[in-house]
Amino acid sequence: MHTSELTPEIRAALSEPRPYPAITLVMPTDPDFPFSEKDRIMLRDLVTEAKRRLAEDPDVSREARLELRNHVLDTAAIEQVADPFHPDDAMVVYVATDEPVQVWQMTSVAPVRPRVEFADEFLTRYLVAAEERSRPFLALVLDQEMCRLYHGSVKRLDEVEHHGFPCEPEIPSPEDALPGPIPHAPPYEGHWERLEQYLRRVDKRLGDAIEEHEGDLPLFVIGGDKTLSAFRDVTTHGDMIAGTLPLTGMDKDRPADLMKRLEPVLAEFREKQVAEALDALGEARGLGKYAGGPQEVWTAVADKRVALLIVEEGLDLAGRITEYGRVLELVEVPEPVTLPEPRPDVEPPPHALGVATDIVDQLVDRAVDADSQVLFVPDGTLAEAGGVAAVLRY
Repeated sequence: MHTSELTPEIRAALSEPRPYPAITLVMPTDPDFPFSEKDRIMLRDLVTEAKRRLAEDPDVSREARLELRNHVLDTAAIEQVADPFHPDDAMVVYVATDEPVQVWQMTSVAPVRPRVEFADEFLTRYLVAAEERSRPFLALVLDQEMCRLYHGSVKRLDEVEHHGFPCEPEIPSPEDALPGPIPHAPPYEGHWERLEQYLRRVDKRLGDAIEEHEGDLPLFVIGGDKTLSAFRDVTTHGDMIAGTLPLTGMDKDRPADLMKRLEPVLAEFREKQVAEALDALGEARGLGKYAGGPQEVWTAVADKRVALLIVEEGLDLAGRITEYGRVLELVEVPEPVTLPEPRPDVEPPPHALGVATDIVDQLVDRAVDADSQVLFVPDGTLAEAGGVAAVLRY
């Protein structure tokens, strides 16, 4: 599965309590050569590390240890679940007793550290942070023969094949087409009325897709001038439209070709989005609703006061979390442990005890939980604030 399929319902299901240990494996992958020898070695070493922890962890029951070690924690089984046809930058594997292995593939613009985590629930913060970093959006292709919807990110475009998409017109006969005209003839009487009916149905299905993602994704619409105009007249989601493109190739463009056409529009929208966020920070300063710096922002997120969280894309933080999760004590980010010898990660030196190296992931996850907007911006944008700032609700 890919992070584009992560909905609030799926995330809630992943976060449900499970018998200890619910195991989360995180690893970078090669986007050019999925499941290359390098990836296989990394996965094998993570599985070996997880089995070692199973053997040494006194909180793991004998039954769980035997089931996980002998039947679930298996590199070949994990590879079979993964999708080799959609290469990505990282992968998260969820393993627990009495349920199948889940493999989630992610596109992340930031480096991903290999990790093995034991808990009483699957850790979704890596998926949430990766989804936010990937700058997700929706792209709607309006065509009189077929309308298609795509979920996009910074590096990929996937067609949505549910919520009634792809959506074709209901055509009783060629002479009474819905909505297209008879070939080589002027539009028949009532053609545009029928087109509007069709577009209203498309808009309703679009609404179902938007609701799945809680209505916070920018929407880019591709269509002919007249069709775009008609859609703007009937849509109830006009405030979400972030850009438009002329239609070429009807609805037949391959996702890769469509993504190339979208890139300039996405870049323009991105620049506008960053500029508006910086303006919002300036206004928040004047109103006393500004937080800047990792510690101050962490506390504001913990208190659910953040309306908009802004983070530099390459920000990497490590620290200790104290006082019931409200206070962050920063420490120097440790050098990543080189597998296949991750033992220092498990038995850190005394000065590293209690240090979390995924502070940014946790920050984003907590902000999303509190219904805050999250925006990643280019490195250096928030240099004066230590790479992270926020607009507060109060």
